[in-house]
Amino acid sequence: IRSKDGLPLSARTDFSDEVNRNIKDNKKYVKLVGTKAAQVPEKCVLQLKDYTIYMITCVGVSYLVMTEFHYPAALAFSFLNDLMREFIQLYDSNKVNTARRPYQFIEFDSYIHKTRQAYNKPQNLASRVNLSDLNTELKLRPPYQLSLTDVEPYINGNKLMTNHLPQLGVGPPPKLEPMPSYSWVAVIFSVLLILLGLYRGFMALHKSSIEEYDGPSPIHGFIYLLESLFRAFQVHLLLYNSKFRILESWLCTLILFLCIFFLWELRDPSQHAVFALSTVTTHLCIITRKLQHKLPDYHV
Repeated sequence: IRSKDGLPLSARTDFSDEVNRNIKDNKKYVKLVGTKAAQVPEKCVLQLKDYTIYMITCVGVSYLVMTEFHYPAALAFSFLNDLMREFIQLYDSNKVNTARRPYQFIEFDSYIHKTRQAYNKPQNLASRVNLSDLNTELKLRPPYQLSLTDVEPYINGNKLMTNHLPQLGVGPPPKLEPMPSYSWVAVIFSVLLILLGLYRGFMALHKSSIEEYDGPSPIHGFIYLLESLFRAFQVHLLLYNSKFRILESWLCTLILFLCIFFLWELRDPSQHAVFALSTVTTHLCIITRKLQHKLPDYHV
């Protein structure tokens, strides 16, 4: 946009993702930030609930982008710098200052689209974008943090309160590395034991309701089911990441061994060995499966 009056000069024309109502609702803040371009520093950030708006200003033109809140700030500013360099090469200050109608340079959208696709897959940028250098630059010259009161001071006569807004994440939610084949074997084996435990648990509850039945009590039936539940949770910890995943795995392993102890009289030693081996193996697979360092795909 033109900084002095907020005239939009170009924009992307691919709006396929705007079927998302949340994106459409938050785009109004992009326009509001643009209207403040002449009044704020050349590098700014506005944090919303689910999205972050970045803006840089150079030679009378401001460049804005809205990303998911966890998209790295360094890549967002790198994206804007790429747009800025290309725009300055194509359009001189005289063309910008004499523009009379909105989106007069709409043909620039082809470059926006191409660059946006590249930054949505930042792993492909590794050869020309150095995240470490970009993060260092942001630490040395941090952007100005806008608040909602800076761009929209009042709504219906009431001043906005922004304390409830979450802080900008420093990166994307971490994902786990792909599972090796032996981990999948552990998962399959655990699932079989879960099904066996559910069967024996329900059978114990059913048969123990008969007075003449001399076998597992209802308590044993509940322990069978509890064991199956925590074994299923153990599989979940192996497949998916969580904040306290390692601690949860240790607690889950302890509970599973307690279940094995309480069911000691109902299984022979070989069965106990199988259940204990499955518990330990799955636990080891959980604590040895690390977070991956590969950057995921984003939506800019």
